[in-house]
Amino acid sequence: MSWSEIFLKMAAEMSSLSTVILFLTGIGFLGFGAAAVIVPARLAALTGLVLPTPTARADFSATYGGFQIGFGVFLVACTQTEGWIEPGLWAAVAALAGFGLFRVLGILREGARVQSAIWIALALEVAGTALNLLALQQLP
Repeated sequence: MSWSEIFLKMAAEMSSLSTVILFLTGIGFLGFGAAAVIVPARLAALTGLVLPTPTARADFSATYGGFQIGFGVFLVACTQTEGWIEPGLWAAVAALAGFGLFRVLGILREGARVQSAIWIALALEVAGTALNLLALQQLP
């Protein structure tokens, strides 16, 4: 079975808005993680980071790619495991709210003089937090 067939089968089996939101959140983490592994220097450059050495690129790939991919797999697995939707949603809220909170603190520390990529990331984190909180409210 190909990855696209697996993806379509999983999407077709989703029975609730909460499951769909959690699944899409997991896919988002997987996509960001894949980008960090495949094109680490390009992704880092979006926020002004420079990865001048193989060591820097390997560490960026592990830290950003490895964690994001692992967390994305966990969230997607939660959508396929009985009783794991709620813990998955809470994990997504904690991660996204944590990213967003500390991004805001960094923006404030820097007097809001940050590149547009930071604002875009913050918007995604706030939206993701809100959607996952909405999904939690939809649970029985």
